[in-house]
Amino acid sequence: MACSITGPASIAKVALIRTGAVTRFFDQNERYLPLTFTQTSGGLNVTAPVDANLAPPGAYMLFIVNSNGVPSVAPFVLVQ
Repeated sequence: MACSITGPASIAKVALIRTGAVTRFFDQNERYLPLTFTQTSGGLNVTAPVDANLAPPGAYMLFIVNSNGVPSVAPFVLVQ
């Protein structure tokens, strides 16, 4: 995944964000899920939520945020 983050040492947060539905004023499926991660010599190991109540199946954006608060370009990931 290409992003503007310079290296694993500068990463402060990793999060999944579920997109909202454009057909609803209030969408109960929108969610922000902070993820735990560990830094490795080759990058990151990110732990996905194991509870389907926290992360129901669907499309999410995966953000990596550096210590300056700058987010990466988020790829879409599919949680099943």
